[in-house]
Amino acid sequence: MSYSLRKARPDDIEWLYELNRKSFLKVVIRQFGKWDEAFQRQIFFSKWEKPRPAQIIEKGSDRVGVVILEQLEDCNWLHEIQICPNYQSHGLGTALLRDLLADARSRGVPLCLQVLHANQDAKRLYARMGFQEIERLANHFLMEIS
Repeated sequence: MSYSLRKARPDDIEWLYELNRKSFLKVVIRQFGKWDEAFQRQIFFSKWEKPRPAQIIEKGSDRVGVVILEQLEDCNWLHEIQICPNYQSHGLGTALLRDLLADARSRGVPLCLQVLHANQDAKRLYARMGFQEIERLANHFLMEIS
């Protein structure tokens, strides 16, 4: 599946929040029992107070997702990968993960991420891609692939 990436801009921020809400509403309710809109907005926007290496995923001229990847000395850390619901289950996430993994392998480092315990769909995708659970944290699974 083809896609392009571009650096996120300030005018993307509200769209990114709505994508975040669509991506995590059900997962957060499953894991924590409720979605507190004010609290979730506070958490989301506090993350954006400092620059983040966010890239908007586009198909043609449509924004269809976001990926936030940080290249650390010992790993490529995947902070976020979110795909619009109507573009999920069509191979876009798999294609993007394959490209991110190829980049990590070219650097000789693992690709690492965290996934909420209640986000079983994402965890299944990562497991299918070959990610291994390396630690169970309070709210997340820590996973990596080499």
